[in-house]
Amino acid sequence: MNIFTISEKLPSLNEVINANRGNYYQGNSLKHKVQKSIGVCIEKAVSDGTIKQVKSYPVMIDFEWHERTKKRDADNIASAKKFILDEMVNQGIIKNDSRKYVKGFTDEIVDDKADFVIVTITEK
Repeated sequence: MNIFTISEKLPSLNEVINANRGNYYQGNSLKHKVQKSIGVCIEKAVSDGTIKQVKSYPVMIDFEWHERTKKRDADNIASAKKFILDEMVNQGIIKNDSRKYVKGFTDEIVDDKADFVIVTITEK
């Protein structure tokens, strides 16, 4: 089992839509900024030994979304998994995020005192 934590609040779908409506560069800039931040968390987990390249596919991915407030809808929160999956591919943790490699997801929203995401990858 592979596990890592993203130690910040990721943008909701509404924030992504608003950035994309601004202009192409604004939306693209948001995507790159968020993925760079996720990449730093993945690199730290690799160096800590809590995550490594997946060898056996398909996988299940569990997302545990910790939120300080109840202001955001669950679907808006969980939409950030797109950024996480894309960065896991970029970092070489998973080969691809297609259905051949990723069997499915679970999402759990946890009311907490801080914003962060715990990602667990389970090889099937």
